[in-house]
Amino acid sequence: MRATTAFNTLLDLEGVTVVGIRRRFDELKVAVRLRRKRLVCPIEGCGYSTRARFDTRPGESWWRSLDLGPWKVTVTAQLRRLDCPDHGVLVEQVPFARHRVRFTRDFEDLVAWCASKMDKTAVTRLLRIAWPTVGAIVDRVVADGLDPDRLDGLVAIGADEISWKKHHNYLTVVVDHASGDVIWTGEGKDTAALDAFFAALGPERAPKLEAISLDMGKAYPKSVAKKDHAPQAEICWDPFHVVAVRREAPFVRVGCKDPPPLCRSRPVKLEAA
Repeated sequence: MRATTAFNTLLDLEGVTVVGIRRRFDELKVAVRLRRKRLVCPIEGCGYSTRARFDTRPGESWWRSLDLGPWKVTVTAQLRRLDCPDHGVLVEQVPFARHRVRFTRDFEDLVAWCASKMDKTAVTRLLRIAWPTVGAIVDRVVADGLDPDRLDGLVAIGADEISWKKHHNYLTVVVDHASGDVIWTGEGKDTAALDAFFAALGPERAPKLEAISLDMGKAYPKSVAKKDHAPQAEICWDPFHVVAVRREAPFVRVGCKDPPPLCRSRPVKLEAA
């Protein structure tokens, strides 16, 4: 089997054919050629294509692909230019990478998956990329992978905050109780953080909410109660916080003059939402 044929199978890149391989130190450079004849505009959602080339040629383009054992794999190609009526003169789109990104989609998907399972430092060491690159790749993959209809048909949701870096940073997380999926996240844990969620939800979908589970803080209920948000929704307190409050309430034990230290706190009045 020829090396180019083997790399066609190993790389499995959409719409290209491997035409050459070069090895230099710890890097493999794989030259590919696009199989299609028409030039496609690289701007997302444009869809313009043509057989007419522009009168100049760019240099060699390259993309970092998945590693092959100890070797970094770099994909190279000679691309053509086209003159899009809406976006001007651009280099043609490639099916295996995003516009103006030096990584293949497969490589970016791997980075995003690793970032969900390990810390960023481990990702940079494993995949040999820079620290800021990890965050930029995750942003792109998440933006492409988000379901545009994830906020449709919501009836029962939950909102809570999570923290990192020794509780100095917070994210508000909203989940759909019907599916168990996280549907929205935003920075902060105050009223403004949940206001941002309702802004994304919109005035047409917010009135359809029937129940919202929250902790017993004051910030989130203020946002829910706003006129354009979900004042009609029933607020359901998180059982964990209800139990915690009940444990702190005093109780009287027969024949006990001094209650245990745990019970010396003032009683907390539970009010209906």
